[in-house]
Amino acid sequence: MEFIAPLSRAKAELIIKKSRFIGHVFPAFSEEEAVKHIESVKQEHLDATHNVYAYSVGVGSFAEKASDDGEPRGTAGYPVLEVIKKRNLQNVVCVVTRYFGGIKLGAGGLVRAYSNAASSALDKAGLAIYRYHDLVTATVDYDRFGRVQREIEIAKAVIHDIAFTEKVSVQFFVLPELTQALKSLIEDITAGLGVISVSQGKYLPVRELRDN
Repeated sequence: MEFIAPLSRAKAELIIKKSRFIGHVFPAFSEEEAVKHIESVKQEHLDATHNVYAYSVGVGSFAEKASDDGEPRGTAGYPVLEVIKKRNLQNVVCVVTRYFGGIKLGAGGLVRAYSNAASSALDKAGLAIYRYHDLVTATVDYDRFGRVQREIEIAKAVIHDIAFTEKVSVQFFVLPELTQALKSLIEDITAGLGVISVSQGKYLPVRELRDN
């Protein structure tokens, strides 16, 4: 399974009729993670007039939510969620912070302002296609590690951690369809003496999407 999500977290600010609108975008893969990002923005902007948010998260079964946070119903959170939907994004949370500047924008003006702030933040974050990767741990002798590392690089696996103790223990993320072949290569390189395990991994970007 693959999906499109923000490549990274990002922030964009717009001034509209003296009101500050600050869009914050984060990749998020569960409701718990989304809520943590929302709370972090609220803590950063405790004095803001509104911290509007929307998210679409989950793999297989999705959870969507939008909050106007005190703005007139349907003028803030839902427009942000619509921006997410129109871009066919999953596993994303967007918070738009507003500092009221003293001039009312009206319902249409609010919809445009929140939509534009969300779009600007998403443009800055960039988009990527994400796919699930297994987490593999391989513990090998020092004299075999160089060859093992080369095979990991050839497979375009993402190294997560390397620990140098009595032996070298390397953790890396790799696409599931390559896991078994890479395990077999490492076993051959280490003459069966390497210790290799596969555990629950995570979704990682595999290709950045760029505007043509």
